[in-house]
Amino acid sequence: MTRCGWRGVALAAVFLGAGALSPGTAAAQQVGLPLELGGLLRTGLRVEPESSGGADGFDIFDARASVSGEVGIVFEYFFQTEVDPDEEVVRVLDAKLILPFQPEFEIGLGLFKAPFGLEALQSKGELTFLERAQASEAIAPARQVGVSIEGTTFDGRLTYGGGLFNGNGRTFENDGNDFMVSGRVEYNSIGTIAFYDDFVIQVGGSIAYSKDTAVELDAGLVTGDPAGAPELTAAFAGERLLLGGDVKGTYRDWSLTAEMLRGDYDLEPDEVGGVPLEADAWGGYVELAYRAYGAIEGVVRFDGFDPAIGAHRDFLVAGLNVYPGPYAKFGAQYAFALHDSADSPTLAGNQFVLLAQLDF
Repeated sequence: MTRCGWRGVALAAVFLGAGALSPGTAAAQQVGLPLELGGLLRTGLRVEPESSGGADGFDIFDARASVSGEVGIVFEYFFQTEVDPDEEVVRVLDAKLILPFQPEFEIGLGLFKAPFGLEALQSKGELTFLERAQASEAIAPARQVGVSIEGTTFDGRLTYGGGLFNGNGRTFENDGNDFMVSGRVEYNSIGTIAFYDDFVIQVGGSIAYSKDTAVELDAGLVTGDPAGAPELTAAFAGERLLLGGDVKGTYRDWSLTAEMLRGDYDLEPDEVGGVPLEADAWGGYVELAYRAYGAIEGVVRFDGFDPAIGAHRDFLVAGLNVYPGPYAKFGAQYAFALHDSADSPTLAGNQFVLLAQLDF
């Protein structure tokens, strides 16, 4: 993301403020329509070497506004938009309608994240660092248009989700009328109620399959500029099989998280000069965190990724987060490139980030 000007700052501030003060909100509350407003603003300073190709300086990383609620016992809804200060446009991120038959069985329809991955399903405001790990950014299918079945059972210990999606991201278009199937299962040892002295172990697994004729894949599948491999990023045609596994353990103020993701890409012959090609990308992270008094968190992460094209790249990222209140966060992070790794779309050697966040 590049540096934004004062027009971008003003646009983000006005957008978030307008959501909280809009007459439509007051009118909805007066007629008894339950709704809850939310917002996310992440801004700060990023400094990295010129060789990375990124822009230094102060920036607005994210500016989002959301509205959610329920109408009787019929359905729940969640709608979220994002401001791009550089292009001065507003994009729809989520538009989800939920039919909550039981906590163990709910149906979701619309635009939302496909059930895949641990970190990929976290909201931006919940992330430990500024961006997700390389593998999460590159492999997870992220937001799709489709329908899902999800729920939580066994006293909150088992959470599941699965669905059928267009496989083309945030668009209603569907290439070749093919679809993506995605699913995730997660189990934790204690359920919904945890105590300070409890040791909690959580394990999860994810899978997704899609047959495509022309779909843009996420950045990060290749080293450096994703345009270096047009057969994998411009109009991918072939089959994708995505797999993921994760484990997380927490005890008192300590937590240890590990996640591994893999994407297998079988390209059709027309994509590579009439010769079929099998490519794969895989990677993951191991993260150790300690939070003192619930307010100061030190964290270190090993982030490794082997792109479909290009050399393997490894980073060590260290960070310090401070939580002065229920909605605020201040953070600092520094990234070290290991083994002379090339820069990625989100990480660079000797990259320094200062972050200020408001999430409500």
